[in-house]
Amino acid sequence: MPLSVSAERKKFSSLLLFVVLLALAWVPGHAAYADVSGKKGDFVPLNAVLLDTRSGTGGVTGTRGPNTTVSVQALGVGGIPATGVDALLVDVTAISPTANTFLRVYPDGTPKPEASALNASTGQTISNSAVVKVGENGKIAVYNAGGNTHVKLDVQGYFKSSYDGVNGSGFVPVNHTRLVDTRTGQGTSTGTIANGGTRTVTLTGGVVPAGAKAAMVDLIVTGATGTGYVMLAPANEPSAANAIDYVVGTTSMGTSVKLPADGKVVITNRGPAAHVAISVQGYFTAGPTTGAGLRPVLTDVLLDTRANGGSPLPAFATVDVAIGGTNGLPTRGIAGAVLNVTAVSPSASGFFTVSPLDGTENGASTDNFAPGQVARSSLVVSKVGTEGKVRIKNSSSGTVHLLVDLQAWFADRLDPLPPQAYAPVSAFQGTATDTQFATLQYAYTDNLGRLRIGHQSNVDDMSSVKWTVISGMEALTGRTSLNQLSTGAVQVTAQHNSSNIWTSSQTAAGAESWNPLSDLGGSMAGAPVAVTLSTGLSVIFAVDADGRLWHYRQTATDAAWRSLGVAGLAGPLTAVPVDGGYRLVATSTSGTVKTALYATDGGLTPWTDLGGNVTGSPAAITFPGHATAVFARAADGSILTKRQNSAGAWPGTWATVGTLTNAAGSPAAILDPVLGRAAVVVRGTDSELYRVFETAQGSQTWGTWQLVRAPGDPTPTVLAASDPTVIPVSGAVETDWMVVFRNMNDAVMVSAVDSQSAGSVATDTFKAHVLPAPKD
Repeated sequence: MPLSVSAERKKFSSLLLFVVLLALAWVPGHAAYADVSGKKGDFVPLNAVLLDTRSGTGGVTGTRGPNTTVSVQALGVGGIPATGVDALLVDVTAISPTANTFLRVYPDGTPKPEASALNASTGQTISNSAVVKVGENGKIAVYNAGGNTHVKLDVQGYFKSSYDGVNGSGFVPVNHTRLVDTRTGQGTSTGTIANGGTRTVTLTGGVVPAGAKAAMVDLIVTGATGTGYVMLAPANEPSAANAIDYVVGTTSMGTSVKLPADGKVVITNRGPAAHVAISVQGYFTAGPTTGAGLRPVLTDVLLDTRANGGSPLPAFATVDVAIGGTNGLPTRGIAGAVLNVTAVSPSASGFFTVSPLDGTENGASTDNFAPGQVARSSLVVSKVGTEGKVRIKNSSSGTVHLLVDLQAWFADRLDPLPPQAYAPVSAFQGTATDTQFATLQYAYTDNLGRLRIGHQSNVDDMSSVKWTVISGMEALTGRTSLNQLSTGAVQVTAQHNSSNIWTSSQTAAGAESWNPLSDLGGSMAGAPVAVTLSTGLSVIFAVDADGRLWHYRQTATDAAWRSLGVAGLAGPLTAVPVDGGYRLVATSTSGTVKTALYATDGGLTPWTDLGGNVTGSPAAITFPGHATAVFARAADGSILTKRQNSAGAWPGTWATVGTLTNAAGSPAAILDPVLGRAAVVVRGTDSELYRVFETAQGSQTWGTWQLVRAPGDPTPTVLAASDPTVIPVSGAVETDWMVVFRNMNDAVMVSAVDSQSAGSVATDTFKAHVLPAPKD
């Protein structure tokens, strides 16, 4: 193929010592709607050549040797703006390599990814499309793995890094639909296209609406007896052609084509007579006010069936690949995913199909392959389905290994979450060192959405608390979660107003300073809860709008949100340590309480429905022997409880905790570390905090509900605006556990509890403290 003819060759490339009982505050799910996400990612078609090592275009001449990288300037070249560009659509071509090789394309100045963009066999001229983020220096890097090869890099368009509401187009994915096939006469006349021959076809008027600016298609050349290339160009703009290099047999590649007003495009063949088929995967809209915006990622391998000695896909088998929840992606609001799909060592001819899980199965092929090929790659854009997954099918009678890489995704807009007024305060004391008792940490999101962290260096001095806002101008909402990492540093986890889950941790164990917040993705319906397993691994739980529970195991590699299945949960979740893992307790969508055991290895038992008619978040206590007691607020304002027996069985009915009937918030519960009696604290409809104790250790009978504040104390600042949090405290002279809450003046209050069991009477003294106000 005469690749030197640049006018025809511009293409798309491509346990802890103490545990805080943390509960999720539920926020209703928000509907997603199509928009360019209101931020960035609009597409602008543009054709340019960035690199051609044969002609010296891009400043590099001559073949590239094995294990070498070339960097090429992208911004400000060939009509690409010098600023305002987030990513490019490129077409990368390996030209006559002297050995089997693969090319990687990535932002210059970043680590080389494991994923390749193109695989080529010895002597082939083959191309593929790719979406690549531009390096901060404005350059793109191309790595060649083996042999000597010329490299060509064409641009087909760019994605903007900001949204102006005027220029660019959003993207709308469609079910993969075959529009043109010269073998059957679909959308065109029947018969091969001869060398130099053309065929004009119309792509709009069906799944692609009139007015669309461009389409993402899978372009297939089949029945070829030799090598060549096929170009696809808008009928009124031949210079805007993009092309596929083909080899003998069948070759396919995902690419894009700019569309004129009438939707007509011209297919031109430069090689031996061959059939051509076109399947559409999505389109770019007429303007930036509709469609989804692109979000590039550093290319990541989602699946490699060869890993750990894995087996290839059997004939006609399918595999589900998770996209949502990986690489900081949400689990919903993903309009489409940009994937590089690679077939390795196929034993028979065939192709893959890529479909949204539990959605319409796509019949149109992607990534055609044949036996004898080492590897064959093709760019695919696909909708995602249930749990943010796609299903890939091996449509062949033989086996084939499958690689799936994520290059980018298209973001539908999700309505931002408002800050929760008077979200509860989380409090935590980590493990003590040999020289001092551990500091106390507090965290909450205020009514403006700021994430405040309080550091109490002296456990006996409430005035030693210093506050820091670590969220900058980002807005977070709902209850936070605190847990201690294996490094000794405390981590805070909270929900961003985007619905994603964000985390930060101390820069060192016991430090006042915190690392920048990190977006873990997830797109959850309520706030998270984080725990630390006995192995030291931190795990974050959250519930989505469909009542599905997700977990995020913070491993050094391959950390991602993974579904634990639909459980009919309504959001609030509590986690308490038990033998072998954590007991999870949550309310259900029908107002009952459900519980399950989460094992250290990540397994989850079936959920047990404890019944009840409750609201808010349940609380839980673990007793010696790992029996759990659960507490919840009933619809009539009373507090109910259920406790496992020594065999782990739950009673059939709920017991009432005392005679309180005006509970307004979610209860907090603790096993008094001195008295060994269960205690419950709850906010009432009068904004007072009430507390009650078991009459004796393990009696499961309850005393009289009393105010947390001292009898007769008229201080209005003690009235609670938030639900309480309770934690045990180690090392303090007069504090064994504490109640933490926000008052009506938005001050953080602590009622320190001094438990005494000397003599014949067990007593608890509650002493109120107002923590120092934040100074910002």
